[in-house]
Amino acid sequence: MAEQVETAALSSGAVPESDNLIVKSALFARSAITSAPSFIPGLWRYYGKERAAALGRFLKEYRPHPALYLAVALAVFGGVSFAQNHQLATGVSVNGTYVGAVANPDVFQQASAFVRTSASEALGYDYNFENEALSTHPVIVANDALISEEALVDKICDANNIVNYTYVLEVNGQAVASGSESALENALKAKLSEYRTENTISVEFTSPISISREIISADEQRSFAPVEDALDATSQEEVIYTVQAGDTWSEIAARYDMSSSELLALNPGFDIDKIWLDQELTVSAAVPLLSVKSVERVEYQSAVPYETEWVDDSSMYQGESRVLTAGVDGVANVTANVTRLDGTETGRDVLSSVTVTEPVTRVVAVGTKERPKTMASGSFSWPTSGRLTSTFGGRRSPGGIGSTNHKGIDIAGSRGQAIKAADGGTVTYAGWMGGYGYLVIIDHGNGYQTYYGHNSKLLVSVGTKVYKGQQIAKMGSTGNSTGNHCHFEIRKYGTSVNPLNYL
Repeated sequence: MAEQVETAALSSGAVPESDNLIVKSALFARSAITSAPSFIPGLWRYYGKERAAALGRFLKEYRPHPALYLAVALAVFGGVSFAQNHQLATGVSVNGTYVGAVANPDVFQQASAFVRTSASEALGYDYNFENEALSTHPVIVANDALISEEALVDKICDANNIVNYTYVLEVNGQAVASGSESALENALKAKLSEYRTENTISVEFTSPISISREIISADEQRSFAPVEDALDATSQEEVIYTVQAGDTWSEIAARYDMSSSELLALNPGFDIDKIWLDQELTVSAAVPLLSVKSVERVEYQSAVPYETEWVDDSSMYQGESRVLTAGVDGVANVTANVTRLDGTETGRDVLSSVTVTEPVTRVVAVGTKERPKTMASGSFSWPTSGRLTSTFGGRRSPGGIGSTNHKGIDIAGSRGQAIKAADGGTVTYAGWMGGYGYLVIIDHGNGYQTYYGHNSKLLVSVGTKVYKGQQIAKMGSTGNSTGNHCHFEIRKYGTSVNPLNYL
């Protein structure tokens, strides 16, 4: 390579040789102009006065044509103009092809050194221009025809297929794409524009981004995806998810395209049947390579919640209430800055809120009168103790005499055992009723009725007001029965329901 780079003469400051006539003339002119200050004063001292007088006599006698003056002026002007707009420079050839001229040999040396060092770093071994033959020679070129050091680096790299001098986009210090500077910048602008609306006041990337021109290996450049795809790329990473109200283990797993077992593998020791609000779980999620944070200025109407006022009412029992005035939310005009990450709202900063419609206070009367013991409490207790022998719903007929569609539950015990009211109310039936045997029915005044069947003895009559836990009968085996037990039913607005859901 040292033999190929002919720069010794230029770098040493000596006048280079050349077979080019123009170059020879320029070199002679430069030499003459350089030495003129030393000999012109001597010429003037010895020959100046005499020559000036002779020139004056010549011009007076022969009177040259004005065109001669014009030609001389044009020649002088042309020479000065050429000298001002051209210069002696260092021409560069790559593989025998002239690629341009740089201002001086130093520019060439710096460009070639940069290519050698950068290519070695990109390739991982000492690169010494195995694929480019570089040479230099003196040339005279127009000033605006000079190429920059960067342009020369580009032309040297273009001569091989091992390295490329290109613009590289880096995200978080990682090279992700390459191309022209304008293509990379336009792709970034397009990415930001996806999250820009007419209300957007700012939009920016959350990761550090840089575009720089670098020498990279051709293999690395070929490995890059198109810049648009690179900016939309994601990576699977572990992130923290906070359990929200209503979440289940399987729903959380499905939300992140995971199986329940995969989610458990990331959270060993957790109970998949017991998760709670605000519990933190590790999940595997697709994280964007490049996230965009946007802020929008929005205006909207928001509800102003009404307040509730409670007033005592001695005409109602304790626990009872009645709405006197319905509450109505007010309306407020709100201005806020909404922050979003990749389009998902992450924060809302309310700048102003002006109420345009005042809310209407809800007024509720609450009873203060003491409740009688015989009033229904709204909950049920077991009517007796014992063994549950038959549940609600379909069953085999006991002894061939019992119903196959059981409307209550059976609680077995001993004859004469106390049967108690499951809640306060009024007895509406007390007597014999077919397969029920001796039966008591209590209306609790709130849409519920309870049935107590197969009793051996009744202790209440129709119209009796009973309280919760009061004994109303004694256990027996009357009616369609195969042994001492209490048949207990709960009916809601006339329809039998499973008592085990209420006890």
